[in-house]
Amino acid sequence: MSFQTVVDIQQSMTVNNRRMVGQQTSRGGQIRTAQYLTAVPWVFTIVPHNYLYYPQVRDVIQTIDNLDRQTPANITFSSSNLSWFTAYRGGLSGAQAAALTLASVPAANATTISIGNLPAVGSSVVVLAAGDFIQLGSYAYKITADVLRGGAATVSATIHRPVIGTPATGTLTAVGSAVSFPVYAEQCPTYTLTPMTNGAFVNWDGPFVFRENVAP
Repeated sequence: MSFQTVVDIQQSMTVNNRRMVGQQTSRGGQIRTAQYLTAVPWVFTIVPHNYLYYPQVRDVIQTIDNLDRQTPANITFSSSNLSWFTAYRGGLSGAQAAALTLASVPAANATTISIGNLPAVGSSVVVLAAGDFIQLGSYAYKITADVLRGGAATVSATIHRPVIGTPATGTLTAVGSAVSFPVYAEQCPTYTLTPMTNGAFVNWDGPFVFRENVAP
């Protein structure tokens, strides 16, 4: 829970979900690019709040010490302060979005998936909006372009990275703010205590860096 607390009361967050792309420029000034196929793990750099009151967060700090850089934990962005980051922006109701399914097993390293269990809504309704989050198994993905309902039993959706592993068909693990991220603390800062009356303020020596725990 402590990593989640750090996320919930952060000062700022840097998000890195960039693909690994190489560039080469010729002597004639022409540029060439190539993408290297990777899992494109999520990396969140979280600047924690300083001046937390130690007696109130001692248990949180202890849990951080227990996890350290060795043990993974799940984080979400479902709090009232952060739900905007992963909020569903499509045109379905919450119940309709939560009932969407993965209609078929994607091919290895596919970036297009088939979505089923579509509700009876107008063909122009946006089932998944560009930037929406969905979760297949343990991993969260972003939708890269609006997906309209159309008239078929399923729709195709493009995601921002290759599918990891072999997710099972059936109801999506999560949609929108319900998604979660399994992470390690790639960087886990230490803290300084500045004494004051009956306690101390906590000052961190750097940001937390959480990297997605992608199974080999």
